[in-house]
Amino acid sequence: MSIQLLSVTDFRNFVSQQFQPATGFNLICGANGSGKTSLLEAIYFLAHGRSFRTARLQRMIRFEAELSVVHAKILQAEQLNSVGMQRTRQGELTLRLNGDTAKRLADIAHLLPVQLITPDSFRIFFGGPKERRHFFDMGLFHVEPSFYQHWQLFSKANKQRNALLKQGATAEQFRYWDNLFCQSAETITALRQEYLQQLNAEFQQQVSDHPLLSNVQLQFYPGWNQQLNLAELLQQNRATDVKMGFTQAGPQKADLRIKVEQQPAEEVLSRGQLKMLLFALKIAQSNVIGAVAQKQPILLIDDLASELDADSMQQVFQLLKTINSQVFVTAIEPEPVLHLMPPATTAVFHVEHGTLTARTDEYGRT
Repeated sequence: MSIQLLSVTDFRNFVSQQFQPATGFNLICGANGSGKTSLLEAIYFLAHGRSFRTARLQRMIRFEAELSVVHAKILQAEQLNSVGMQRTRQGELTLRLNGDTAKRLADIAHLLPVQLITPDSFRIFFGGPKERRHFFDMGLFHVEPSFYQHWQLFSKANKQRNALLKQGATAEQFRYWDNLFCQSAETITALRQEYLQQLNAEFQQQVSDHPLLSNVQLQFYPGWNQQLNLAELLQQNRATDVKMGFTQAGPQKADLRIKVEQQPAEEVLSRGQLKMLLFALKIAQSNVIGAVAQKQPILLIDDLASELDADSMQQVFQLLKTINSQVFVTAIEPEPVLHLMPPATTAVFHVEHGTLTARTDEYGRT
């Protein structure tokens, strides 16, 4: 899978820009504020319908413009797909897929798996369980087509149950939604367990030769003690749930606990080692999606050189060699990372004041 053509209109500081990335590595260089991260944001927006930089999506629209447009041609399994997304200042989102209006963002998301690594990605270690659920559910979304429907069903049951908690409903009123909650919870948990076994097997293979990361364990917590019956647990916890105003047990509380010798990884590993661990997790997930779903995620890496010394950078590229993905990397200066990229499959671009130009390096890469 690869983006063959990306075009943006009135997106951040880009008035109108089009470029053809390489199918391998794409190094995007430029000073801070030049727009290089905005190109990654545009790809992410196309895949997820949201930004990784702001919750206020109006900020993605160029100053004085009324709307922004991102469009791409994506090659998947020898088929070229056209994907577009338009957002207005009023918040209206228009999706286009192969010339037709798409009704669901999930239709585009299934077509375009994108993984992101930024300095903020450390939240997978220091943030709450929600950050880690988002990580592994993204992989499950792509390898198991039924997961999205099961999750929608569970989310509806959880929302209705939480509403009943706030209304002081009777036990009879809870019965239907508790049954639906438990049925969908068991299905989601079984899917997550199967997927995380696949992810853990690939991850352990990735880090087997790394002296520190080989001791990392991935432990799945489903959101409740599975030695207890979930339906009975919901009944036992109802009074406490009423006080809290939400359901405390269930897959909405699931977590991936990342540990080193039974200690949280973030308490044992250095910042640089955590970044190596982050790369290993993302690459392992890319490989699982590629093997099971037959679609290799696009990898976006913002500010690759941050917090990595030369040796760690070398190790990162050893990991990157194990994936067959299109990779977009930003850096202020090309020199710290360019010599590690394979010349035959790398393109180099420079961004200045919202204008992107291809450049030729000493290897003839453009």
